[in-house]
Amino acid sequence: MAAAENGRAGLLSRLSESEDVLWWSVGLALAASLRLSLFRFESGDYISHLGLWYDYIQTHGGFSALADNFSNYTPPYLYLMWVATKLPVAKLAAIKLIAVPFDFLLAFIVLLTVRHKYQNKTILMLACFAVLFAPTVIFNSALWAQSDAMYTSFLVGAVLYLLRKRPVAAFVCFSVALSFKTQAVFLAPLFLILYLKKRVPAWVVVLFPAIYFVFVIPAWLAGRPLRDVLTMHWQQAETFKQLTMNAPNLYQWLPDDYDLFGRFGIVLALTAVFVFCLVVWKSRAEITDELLVRLALLSLLLVPFFLPRMHERYFFPADVVAIVYAFYFPRRFYVPLVVGLVSLLSYFPFLFGKTVIELPWLALLMGAMLVVVVCDTVRELYPNLAFKTQLTSR
Repeated sequence: MAAAENGRAGLLSRLSESEDVLWWSVGLALAASLRLSLFRFESGDYISHLGLWYDYIQTHGGFSALADNFSNYTPPYLYLMWVATKLPVAKLAAIKLIAVPFDFLLAFIVLLTVRHKYQNKTILMLACFAVLFAPTVIFNSALWAQSDAMYTSFLVGAVLYLLRKRPVAAFVCFSVALSFKTQAVFLAPLFLILYLKKRVPAWVVVLFPAIYFVFVIPAWLAGRPLRDVLTMHWQQAETFKQLTMNAPNLYQWLPDDYDLFGRFGIVLALTAVFVFCLVVWKSRAEITDELLVRLALLSLLLVPFFLPRMHERYFFPADVVAIVYAFYFPRRFYVPLVVGLVSLLSYFPFLFGKTVIELPWLALLMGAMLVVVVCDTVRELYPNLAFKTQLTSR
């Protein structure tokens, strides 16, 4: 009797595993197919920048072309662009093929981050597919040929290692992300807070220059002046002078006058980060896993919302971490829906020359989600204060 029951249990387990394999196979195949269906689209960035960089590498000796200052992207991305020139496919597809695999890496890291809280296989599958089928994730790489999933993968990896209480590994991931893109700095307030809370040692700051230097050595050896490769982040920051480049942030509600509001915006962003860090530092609340996820999303929303010269794509890390947020706090399921939709619609003016909702209203919606996350975080940081406020309101 017992043997028969064990046999039935084993059969059910094998059937369940087969069903899981089927769901995973179909889901991954659909995710890949969606991306391939968009490969023929040529964005303005591809025409004016990415395609030209590809051509420059091809016509100037391959890897040796990295000795020249033909791109304002950091060397790690240009190494991948050089790889793209070696792929046996058309130029447009090759450039997208170096970006799309990071969508799947990003989804896997989100799965691991959600697994830190849940062991349920269905929940983990949903977390992975929530990223793979998120419109901004699909559009960013497969349609736009952009690389935001590259650095965001390492940012989410940093959050994962912080949850696992491995701060050095977390800062390594953060440093790799920052080596790819300056916008990875949006997560820096979280590390500053954890340093103030004695969760991250001060010496880890040396990891970024060390890791970045390792990344730029090949370009340096190819002939690029060391000063050039070490100042790429500054060159990126100085590329545009608009208050906002379609970013759904505060500056949609101000005149586009960088000379007047640029310095004000930088100081305002620093003030917002200062207040954020101060409020968390003064709290006696323990930095739990849940609070860590709140702080990560708050950092990724707060900085691009208050900082000038932001592009529409710069909320991409927040789009992804908002998905993690919803799995940690299911009652806030609408946060990634609104954040992702706002980001997606802010892409439309540049990609398609079409405005579905005016950018100032999109900025208002993004600001509303920022307020939701701020309120959630303050309630967790100061539960007694929240309790007293409720009593007073009664």
